[in-house]
Amino acid sequence: MKDEPVEFSQTFALYMKGEYSTAYDLITSICDFYPAWQGRAYEIRVDLAAMMGKLDLAETILEQALDLGYFYNEFVLRRDEDLKELQGRPRFESLVERSFRILADEQLKSKPKLKIIEPNLVGESKIPLLIGLHGNNSHAEGFSDYWGSLANQGWLVALPQSAELSGKGLYVWNDFKRVEKDIPAHYQTLTANYDIDSHKTIIAGFSKGGHASIHLSLKGFFPVKGFLALAPYVGDINNWLPLLNAADHSSLRGYFVLGGKDQSCTPGAMKLKDELIRVGVNCEMEVFPEMEHDIPSNFEEVLQRAIRFIMND
Repeated sequence: MKDEPVEFSQTFALYMKGEYSTAYDLITSICDFYPAWQGRAYEIRVDLAAMMGKLDLAETILEQALDLGYFYNEFVLRRDEDLKELQGRPRFESLVERSFRILADEQLKSKPKLKIIEPNLVGESKIPLLIGLHGNNSHAEGFSDYWGSLANQGWLVALPQSAELSGKGLYVWNDFKRVEKDIPAHYQTLTANYDIDSHKTIIAGFSKGGHASIHLSLKGFFPVKGFLALAPYVGDINNWLPLLNAADHSSLRGYFVLGGKDQSCTPGAMKLKDELIRVGVNCEMEVFPEMEHDIPSNFEEVLQRAIRFIMND
């Protein structure tokens, strides 16, 4: 990702090689240098300490993170295989419950937000709209650089931020009842304030945001020309079949951007693309062979190709 410190990818590469001690030293050395990423750095340090068998250290780091105001969800603290040796330890369990209490309290206060980047060029005609959904465990601001350039081409760019928390300042699109309520509400806000061209409206997203963009396009809560799915996590393809078969989707167009080394998302996305084509959705796909779960470095070019395809230009 554009704003992720390079040391994070270096740490991950060391982790994948099993060089846990070296990875731990690297992430620890920069832990306090990037305030926006500090909570994530502490999380990685907990994982690495656990993988090194230093369970007391892992618990101490988690306690330090909580003392600093960070908190983590069930996926991080319960479902991460790296922490399996910590499960059931009294100190760890106490810290987990503390984290979950903070999360629950903060969730009660969390509200959906909408970041808007207005077009720099405004003509007399209606305004094309791109709605861009951030990935899980992220936020709207973290993705604004990817979409913001469209404002220079006369597009209105709307960046919803989920209200569903996963950690301090981090949000996810896991509750689809919330997704189906909040995103259409944002669209109503946009149409009340701007003269939107419904024939030039695209919904896009990364990872679980990509999943949500496809889901909303098929549901038809508001008119879209098509979707742009970047490394979408789609899960079990069978769960999509009722939605795919429920209506006529032949007017919809979709564009997939996938990483050849993204084994968690690319295989499922390819299956979904085939099913979408089966029900009449005109789809295009770009696969970057060396890319993992990420966005291409030449994204500006990719974005323009996607828009031309979706708009059928």
